[in-house]
Amino acid sequence: MKIHYIILAALVALSSCSREVTIDRHIDKTADIFPDYVDVTIPCNIAPMNFQLNGAENIETQLIIKGENMSFQVEGEDGDFEIPEKKWRTLLEANKDKDIEFTVCRQEFNGEWVALTPFVMHIKSDKIDPWLAYRLIPPGYGIWNAMGIYQRCLENFTEKEILTNRETQYNCMNCHAFQNGNPNKMVLHLRGRHGASIQVEGKSAKKIEPKMPDGLKGVGYNQWHPTHNLVAMASYKTAQSFYANHRNRIEVYDTRTDVVVYNSDKEEAYTAPYLADPAKFQTMPSFSADGKTIYWSVADTVPNPIAVNYDKAFFSLLKADFDPETCTFAQKPDTVLNAETDSCSYMYARESPDGRWLVYNKYDYGYFPINHKEGDLWIRNNATGEVRCMDAACSDDAESYHTWSRNSHWLVFSSRRLDGLFIGAFFTYIDDNGKDHKAFLMPQKHPRKFYDNQFNSYNIPEFITGEVKTDQHMIQELVW
Repeated sequence: MKIHYIILAALVALSSCSREVTIDRHIDKTADIFPDYVDVTIPCNIAPMNFQLNGAENIETQLIIKGENMSFQVEGEDGDFEIPEKKWRTLLEANKDKDIEFTVCRQEFNGEWVALTPFVMHIKSDKIDPWLAYRLIPPGYGIWNAMGIYQRCLENFTEKEILTNRETQYNCMNCHAFQNGNPNKMVLHLRGRHGASIQVEGKSAKKIEPKMPDGLKGVGYNQWHPTHNLVAMASYKTAQSFYANHRNRIEVYDTRTDVVVYNSDKEEAYTAPYLADPAKFQTMPSFSADGKTIYWSVADTVPNPIAVNYDKAFFSLLKADFDPETCTFAQKPDTVLNAETDSCSYMYARESPDGRWLVYNKYDYGYFPINHKEGDLWIRNNATGEVRCMDAACSDDAESYHTWSRNSHWLVFSSRRLDGLFIGAFFTYIDDNGKDHKAFLMPQKHPRKFYDNQFNSYNIPEFITGEVKTDQHMIQELVW
């Protein structure tokens, strides 16, 4: 009986191997695939870029992959190509800073095998950070109380929970952030019942309860200081409106916001008069790569911002010198990008770890770019002050939250380009000249099946250098 099982296993293994096909003719037609991986630039340690040939149900398909001194074929199942991980890793390792070629083939009714026009992917030796953290939440706040913070290994298809709100009685959770991508140093915020800000360090956790200058208790929009136990955050009072006839379905607005830097060792919050001005909205703080500058967005307050003047607030991008040893700020801030002059909003500035580039969101008004279809990513050269839209990476729909890899060459960002509703995690390569490249969707083992059945959006994707191994029960007990 045991021998029979061994023979059966061998037959199954043989049947799953890709059979070699001979191409009878070529046709001048580009393969219609999902996701669109044609001519994308990818890191040498990314998971297999599996894809689906659209309209290939019940059609025999084959994929030929060629690199330098190596080629192999992958048999498709209804046009779904699952590239073997071991061969893929060998291929990428042997083709760093080179191109690999993909030829999609299909069998015609007469039995002929035709090859579509080949396309390439460009392989970079600059590695991507191996893990990604993000919140998964249904879009449009339809089922807002079902959510969690998750992590995904970008070198394979492993996804794990970090924390879900099943452990905290289904309240809102977000504003997760890591210090320099360190998986052992995280902060996150929970709203509503059991609301709290939590700082996690390895196997320990504690509540963050800063005394805010405005008396507000809600804090979020966190970012760690690169070298000190300091967290930049904003206090806020949030409202939102849902529109029946508007291209941007939802407008989120903070009716009062201030910015502070919280010292988690001393459990004290620090601010400056211009960061807590009641006549201004201040929000979305972040630190520079060296930790000696703080960025944030600011706008004049407007009356009745939700119902009437939702499109009247334009947020400028400001910065100020900051001393992390004394937690003191410069007497006056500097304007980086002036919203009043440009009649738009600048938000969510993130400086590359090497300090050369600043990426931010630009859109028509308000402070919440995730809901603005016109929102794009822009990049600033910190040495020259030159700015430009990241046209290669952007789409016709909303681009929003973004973070840098540790080597300053990869940017992950949220985008609604898949269907205008669900948010996907996309990646773009930033070269030494600050040029962005065509973005690619996060790989999945069976991408069409996965994304057709994925009813969550990827919110605030952030690179981390390893797996988070937080004890969920410890956080649950602390929150309760």
